[in-house]
Amino acid sequence: MWTALSLCILIASAAVLYDQLTKRIPSRLRAEEAPRSAFGLVRADKLSSHASAHGIDIIFVHGLGSNPDTTWRPRDGQCWVSDFLPQDIPASFHKDIRIFFYNYDSYWKRDAVQARLWSLGKSLLDRITSQIRGTAEEQTRHLVFVGHSYGGLVIKRALIQASTNPSFADIADYTRTVFFLGTPHRGSSFSTWGSIAARALQPLGSNPSLLQEVAYDSLPLRDLHEEFENAVRDKLRVINFYEQRKTRVLKVWFIQWEEWCVPEQSATYSKVDNIGLPVDHYGLNKFGSRDDNYGVIFQKLLETIRPIASQKRRRIYSVPIDTVESYTERHGLSAAVDEKLRVPHQKASVPHALTIYGLGGTGKTQLALKYVEDHQDDYNPILWIDAKDEDSVRSSFERCASELQLSVDRTQTQGSSLVDSPTVQAVLRWLYSRKDTNEAWLVIIDNADDVSWGIKKVLPKGQRGSVIITSQDSQSQKLVDGGCEEVRVDIMELLEARMLLLRHLRLDLEPVPQDIQEDCDKIAERLGYLALAIDLAGAYIGNEPDQRQAPRQYLADYARHRDDLLQSEHNRGLSASDKTVWTVWDTTLEKIERRHADLRPGWLLAFLARFSDGVVQDELFRLASLSISSVTREMYDETAELPEWLAKVLAFDGKEWDDFCYRQSRNVLIRYNLLQRTHGDWDGVRMHGLVQWRATKFEQAMPWDRWHLMATTAACAQLSEEMARPQFRRHMVTHIPDLSWECLTRLGIDEARMPFVWGTVGSAYFDEGRWKEAEELEVQVMETRKRMLGEEHPDTLSSMANLASTYRNQGRWKEAEELEVRVMEMSVRVLGEEHPSTLTSMANLASTYRNQGRWKEAEELEVRVMEMSVRVLGEEHPSTLNSMANLASTYRDQGRWKEAEELEVQVMETRKRMLGEEHPSTLISMANLAHTWTSQNRNEEAILMMEKCFELHNLASTYWNQGRWKEAEELEVQVMETRKRMLGEEHPSTLISMANLAHTWTSQNRNEEAILMMEKCFELQRHILGPDHPDTVSSREALNEWQRGDHEIGL
Repeated sequence: MWTALSLCILIASAAVLYDQLTKRIPSRLRAEEAPRSAFGLVRADKLSSHASAHGIDIIFVHGLGSNPDTTWRPRDGQCWVSDFLPQDIPASFHKDIRIFFYNYDSYWKRDAVQARLWSLGKSLLDRITSQIRGTAEEQTRHLVFVGHSYGGLVIKRALIQASTNPSFADIADYTRTVFFLGTPHRGSSFSTWGSIAARALQPLGSNPSLLQEVAYDSLPLRDLHEEFENAVRDKLRVINFYEQRKTRVLKVWFIQWEEWCVPEQSATYSKVDNIGLPVDHYGLNKFGSRDDNYGVIFQKLLETIRPIASQKRRRIYSVPIDTVESYTERHGLSAAVDEKLRVPHQKASVPHALTIYGLGGTGKTQLALKYVEDHQDDYNPILWIDAKDEDSVRSSFERCASELQLSVDRTQTQGSSLVDSPTVQAVLRWLYSRKDTNEAWLVIIDNADDVSWGIKKVLPKGQRGSVIITSQDSQSQKLVDGGCEEVRVDIMELLEARMLLLRHLRLDLEPVPQDIQEDCDKIAERLGYLALAIDLAGAYIGNEPDQRQAPRQYLADYARHRDDLLQSEHNRGLSASDKTVWTVWDTTLEKIERRHADLRPGWLLAFLARFSDGVVQDELFRLASLSISSVTREMYDETAELPEWLAKVLAFDGKEWDDFCYRQSRNVLIRYNLLQRTHGDWDGVRMHGLVQWRATKFEQAMPWDRWHLMATTAACAQLSEEMARPQFRRHMVTHIPDLSWECLTRLGIDEARMPFVWGTVGSAYFDEGRWKEAEELEVQVMETRKRMLGEEHPDTLSSMANLASTYRNQGRWKEAEELEVRVMEMSVRVLGEEHPSTLTSMANLASTYRNQGRWKEAEELEVRVMEMSVRVLGEEHPSTLNSMANLASTYRDQGRWKEAEELEVQVMETRKRMLGEEHPSTLISMANLAHTWTSQNRNEEAILMMEKCFELHNLASTYWNQGRWKEAEELEVQVMETRKRMLGEEHPSTLISMANLAHTWTSQNRNEEAILMMEKCFELQRHILGPDHPDTVSSREALNEWQRGDHEIGL
């Protein structure tokens, strides 16, 4: 009994002692005792966020009973894998490298996973495949393994399995180096003691099998090593690091027990690198500082990384030109290029394609170069093809083939067409064959201005490709099948142009003086902000000895010697381009003339260049086409003809302008950005100022000025007949050329025919209210006809009457009266008193009397005119009705309302019957009658009449007379804005509307607004009409009154 009791006590005591001895052994099942690192692959660095193809992944695998939290750091020290290694790897390699810990459950003492080496190796492969090699790009990344102790055996087992399992073939193929840190290839002497301990701990759930697998010189380890060597033979580099100090097992006072954990003969083997370190087993993987032992391992890692990274970094950059030193960033365009090249086109021949197009000389090539230089690490290879002609393309492909180290039989290239060239085909095949596992490539097709010879046939294709095309052809995006983005390059912004010029100046001044900045801005403005022209100007001023005065000197030189500067090639070598403003568009012009010989687009461009400001509206050509034939005969003779190309442009089909040839030729020029389409009230085209300058030098022997004069004169003639579109006049008159006697003589116009030109154009000026210009031409007409036909010739009298009318509209009553008296007297004598021309001259003189307030004289003449018109022309003739309306106006001005009303009713009713109620003349007569009723305080009748005839100005006057200021203001604003839009801000009728509105505002006590409006009106009248014109005088008097004598308005 005592024996049994003793045994129980012994067992209980042993159990208590066992519990006390093992209670400190941690369990992975307890959250507070589990490792912080998650299982699987854990990122250990922050070097590269992007898993680029052909990069490097370094994987650290810990040993038995450990984890990443403790394996790679000394107690209370830093982790060399995450703290030292990323900092010490050269920065140039950072974007290619990732570092990982592999955390697996190798704990064997308590609550252990019952795993074996085989399953741990398979688990490592699975984790690598699922976590960091899921994409095709990731599967091309190189692998470097670092295993400590048992971790090295896990790596060996994993690589053996990878070599035989196709699912992990990429791991076997891309593993480059394995670092074994104290790996027991033959086993460990500690395994015996570990196995005993594991068996003793089996009640706690230990895993003795893990330790049994590393028994020294065990058969499984020998088989593992043999399999490993067979699997990786000559495929990867192995470096074994072994301990040169024993590991302390126990120390009691001065007595200590040390053993080799993994002796040299177990940690090394032949035919690989074996390196001993003066540390114990646990010093092979724990470095608290960058000591010599860490340095040895790091240098070996670097030896492994460097050739792999350098091979990846061997970039093929076959770009024979660079951005110039003076390159000025154009941020908006650069951002657009970057954005557009990111847009994918899955069905296209290349997934990313962009055409950079625009006028020659705008900086397309430099923009493409800037993108290439900013993104050269994103592509490999980058190839540059000069596409200005076939020879340049062939030469470019030969350079690219050499850079790609492609084997090509050069003898077969002789005499072959470009598309069949073995060199070209070799490069195209190489690009097309790139797969998802290869790096992306970029090809720039530069100067693809002429696509007619077949550049499309040699355009690269391939799923890894990006293509940038630079071209003057706005349709160049069609070169890429399936989709292509586009960016249009236009002139520079002011600040960009200024910066480009300042880059050329060698000034050590900060900030740059204001006067130099202003001069640079003026240069940019003169050159139309064209990048090429500005860069050439910069090269010119940068070569001047006095840099501070260089911009101002350039402006002076440009004013006197523009042609010489723009054609000069002296500074071409100092600029970004081998072209000048003179030559930059030559190739394009030659090509379009050759391809479109029937349309002659170059000739159309040269013709358009003769028009002012480089802007020409389609309406001008429409007008010219309708009258060009008759005007040409009037200007020259019956045999005069237009050149064939211009006759097609101004073709008339008998009813309207046939604009087919014009549109075809114009569209060719627009396609190559030599013209730009403008839209608005009058659609048309415009050209850059330097294109205009260059175009004026095209075929200079041709009579361009003569053709230009014929077209503008024809347009003016037709415009005078089409009163329904008067608003185009203000655009038309800007295109009128020099009409001096000397100029017309130079253009081959006989003196006898000059009055026709002057008279036709003078009418356009007159109708537009440009009386000064009209007067100058009418004086020439009158003097020429006097000299050639005599003073009493009907044509001379007509020209005198026209001049008198212009005087009258300027308020120059005395001069108008003198001429009109002479015209009337000579008309009576030459033509007879009842001749229609005589009656017109009498009516004109009466109008001048009426405008001067000389009612009696005006009335006497108007009565005579009316009575003779009734007798000679009939009561319902338009001229008779005009005479009656004029007399009614004189009655109204004298306050003789009843007599005025009787005549106005008669005129209105006759015009309604003869012309229709909606005819402009009928509406005018209705408005006149309404005005008379207003003067008689018959306001309701007047308003009804005015609303019926839609004459807003007179209706506004009616509201004004009634004190209905709000309604008057609304109508007057409408009238003013309509006239501004239709006639222009400076037209006399518009100025009258402005004055009326100002008067309405004063009646509303809105004096400040009224004064501002009248001041603006007065300044325009003084400039346009002259200081003595009645309207100008009236405005000045109103201003002086409104300002209450504060100051007088001077002249």
